[in-house]
Amino acid sequence: MKTKNILFSLAILGSALLNAQDIHFSQITETPLLLNPSQAGLGHDVRASVNYKDQWRSVVSAPYKTISASADFALLKKSSGTHLGLGVNFFNDKAGDANMATTFGQMHIAGIVGLNATNQLSVGVVAGYGQRSMNYSNLIWGNQYDGQQYDPSIGSGETQPYSSFNYLDIGAGISWLFGAGNATMTSKDAKIFNIGIAAHHLNKPAYSFYGESANKLPMKLVFHGNATIGLKNTNLILEPSYFVAIQGGHQEITPGVMFKYVLGQSSVYTDRKKTSAFSLGAYFRVKDAIVPMVRYEFTNWSIATSYDINISGLSAASRARGGFEVSVRFMTPNPFGAKSSGKSIF
Repeated sequence: MKTKNILFSLAILGSALLNAQDIHFSQITETPLLLNPSQAGLGHDVRASVNYKDQWRSVVSAPYKTISASADFALLKKSSGTHLGLGVNFFNDKAGDANMATTFGQMHIAGIVGLNATNQLSVGVVAGYGQRSMNYSNLIWGNQYDGQQYDPSIGSGETQPYSSFNYLDIGAGISWLFGAGNATMTSKDAKIFNIGIAAHHLNKPAYSFYGESANKLPMKLVFHGNATIGLKNTNLILEPSYFVAIQGGHQEITPGVMFKYVLGQSSVYTDRKKTSAFSLGAYFRVKDAIVPMVRYEFTNWSIATSYDINISGLSAASRARGGFEVSVRFMTPNPFGAKSSGKSIF
């Protein structure tokens, strides 16, 4: 088990140093600001969320942990639907025994234009500042084995890199939002479609513990979309989504669908009865994991949990156990109250 942990940690460390890839959450619809800065203030007035992921606990002694917190707002709204979106987010990621950590903060600004009663177009930019750090004292190297056992007094023979470095990062994106229909108990035929494209790391910041300016963080392209499709005169709502990322010769493709069942409708006359819904579904990260997910929504609040079932080549070591994830979200106006006298839900 110890040998497996060492090999796994070194493999992850090596790939991170040579060709760094971004963090990601499996619940792709619950981290919109990480996907695209143009999602700030799009389709809501206020949204705040916290996300936490714990993975590879079955493989390494120190599991990989990622936490993210974000908030975004719609400002200066006009009757046409045109407004300004403002967002902030923070995340921290720690990986393995060496505590390879990324701490990062970002600010997002988006301009949203109301094209008509059912369509909005958003263009956004993001700027952030981050730090990468590592504790080398916990690492074990092949040169420290004397042929029979590990001896920490033996030098590693490795060049000692910097323990941390800082970097500035910028990105941009565009999104389209369409919404029509009603979300009342009697009709439930709301249709909302949200698609976008974003480019991250446009400045390709230097990204190396060795101080090498030539080693840069590759630009990442993200294609994403999700929909809410109410089935008329039923309590069932379909929520398909997809996520595609391309970065540094690597790609990630994740489609999925959630089936939402509305448990109750808010009372028109009193506040005693509140709307809630239960959702069940799954995502499929191609060649990597199956991610079953459950979510409960109550008025403005949502809580969701998911688990990555590893199906990649690493499954021999992980025994299919990837990682647990949880998210909590607050949003106004109440998503269940989206309705209109005409066709728009904005």
